[in-house]
Amino acid sequence: MGIGKVAAIACATLFVSSSSDSDSPDAHSPENPGVFIMGVDGMDPVILSRLIDTGKMPNFQGLAREGSYQSLATSDPPQSPVAWSNFVTGMNPGGHGIFDFMHRDPATYAPVSSATRAPEKAGSALHLFGYVFPLSGSDPENNRGGTPWWDALIAGGVDVEVYRIPGNFPTPESKAKVLDGMGTSDLRGGFGTYTLYTDAAVEKDDPKGDIQFVTVHDLDLDGTPDTVTSILRGPPDLFHLEPGQVPREGDYLTIGLTVHIDPVAAVSVVEIAGQRVLIRQGEWSDWVEVTFDLLPMGIMPVSGAVRFYAKQLRPQFQLYVSPVNISAAKPHTPVTSPDDFVEDLFAEVGFFYTQGMPEEQEALKDGVFDEDDYLKQVALVQEDTRRLLDLALTRFEPGDATFMYFSDIDLQSHMLWRHKDPKYPNAPDHPAYDAAISPGHTRDIENLYRDVDAALGEVRRRLPPGTLLIVMSDHGFQPFSRDVHLNAWLRENGYLVMKPGKTTGYTFGDDVDWTQTRAYGIGFNGLYLNLAGREAQGIVDPADADALMSEIARGLETFTDPDRGEGVVLRVDRSAEIYSGPRIGEGPDLLVGYNVGYGCSDQSTLGEITERVLEDNTSRWSGSHLMAAEVVPGVLLVNRKLSSDGHDLTDLTATLLSHYDIEPLPGMIGEPIL
Repeated sequence: MGIGKVAAIACATLFVSSSSDSDSPDAHSPENPGVFIMGVDGMDPVILSRLIDTGKMPNFQGLAREGSYQSLATSDPPQSPVAWSNFVTGMNPGGHGIFDFMHRDPATYAPVSSATRAPEKAGSALHLFGYVFPLSGSDPENNRGGTPWWDALIAGGVDVEVYRIPGNFPTPESKAKVLDGMGTSDLRGGFGTYTLYTDAAVEKDDPKGDIQFVTVHDLDLDGTPDTVTSILRGPPDLFHLEPGQVPREGDYLTIGLTVHIDPVAAVSVVEIAGQRVLIRQGEWSDWVEVTFDLLPMGIMPVSGAVRFYAKQLRPQFQLYVSPVNISAAKPHTPVTSPDDFVEDLFAEVGFFYTQGMPEEQEALKDGVFDEDDYLKQVALVQEDTRRLLDLALTRFEPGDATFMYFSDIDLQSHMLWRHKDPKYPNAPDHPAYDAAISPGHTRDIENLYRDVDAALGEVRRRLPPGTLLIVMSDHGFQPFSRDVHLNAWLRENGYLVMKPGKTTGYTFGDDVDWTQTRAYGIGFNGLYLNLAGREAQGIVDPADADALMSEIARGLETFTDPDRGEGVVLRVDRSAEIYSGPRIGEGPDLLVGYNVGYGCSDQSTLGEITERVLEDNTSRWSGSHLMAAEVVPGVLLVNRKLSSDGHDLTDLTATLLSHYDIEPLPGMIGEPIL
């Protein structure tokens, strides 16, 4: 999924934003007050209403009383990259081209990330003195089409600042000040590859991190083992890789690391990159800048930043290192537009998480973190958010447009739902409920809502009078208790056929008989026909596609969970019928809208065909929104009285333009809410 791409030469831009010579004299006048948007990922209207009614969200309660509060229709499918792209462009996926987290490569039937357009060709290279120097080829580009609302506002003379907007990496050029968010990779080119140095076993067989098993040595021969030596992996060693080559474990640049453990106290000193960092057991370090040299003698340094967490020093050794974030001090690839906006941010707040999903949920999923470890790290992310929010409010002036993104509720609803259902008080225990741990974490999600309430209070206190305040979420949440293996269902119903002797495998590789397979699943909600002339080994005649889609949709909509006696899928939609725009053909043929409690398994999302069709979800990833859109609406609060409801994300885009008397751009489908 894009491994190593971000360490390439600066990414090509998707487009150059439009400009305007107009002075827009009214842009900063009291007659044209500005707009401040709080984008709260994953805030659910049922949970919010309950907390308001019980007096636990006083600032939301005040805003709802003085203005308006209603649910907000999400995207279809209700996935964060899709929903935020709807909001950013005012289009649906048929216009902007983001249909899922993942889509398929029709040539290989393999899953690929939807965030980035893959280079059209690998290019050629010059081999010299043992190095590989690229001579040609294309750089990765952002796959989102359309024009962001901030470019339209900048063209109209409005000062715009956008903090941590999802889906904006690789960073398109813009004159608006934009900090990228969800989708921004770490220095290794992944989306959160942590490092764990340990002399103990790990819980998971296939952890998402770089697990380095180490030995605590007695190098000074005093009878007490107290020294660990190892390496930290950084970006891919690009000048030793052929163009387009996916790096393996040994293909990353490294720097040395030494840990000295105090023989008595629970404290250690980490030596790395000429720096010494003191860390007590159970504590996080501050940011440490680390530099990797792509070429000798410091000709091409690549800077990153990490934080260390001394999970345990004795009797077992476990030192955790955050994913190597792109350095906010010296980013090797743009994480803001304009490129130098990150310099302003760093000058004001210092280092911060540049990784798109900064909460290190992979460590919790892998069992490397327990809940207490995880929540300590979440607190660091919240600290970043508060500092950036303070800066955004300080810089805001009447007439400006500012967007601030809050990630906590979404990520923690995914990870912590299993402890106590915050939406349905009388819900049965989640299959991943842990009687030894869960009782101590029943209020975690509620506490995160209350943190956002405190942030809203700060915003309301500091905004200039007359500013239009919008609080919105991209979707809500539901419990996720049953895994649906869509590809296994397709196999069981004769639409996906395995080769003789095989019952399980992958859509890519050599497991599926494509001469008999008519449909397969890739992505969290996507289903593709094996269409002749489009897929590499397509067999479905386009003339038969409508009938086949109707047949599959009927089968899924009548699919009943034998253990629960309830429907698994609420509805199945055809992309061609619910989308508009020039990119409809890039999306899946059918969108599977799962019922409450159900969701496509990780395995099926990535093209795996499993033995079972349905099973309990025992993962820590226990809450979800990857269902039918109508069961996970978001929220909308505005400090104005609204005369109607039934709005969706694209209506907010239209509202931003309308507020500044800017005409909708071609392809925008929303209507102003004011």
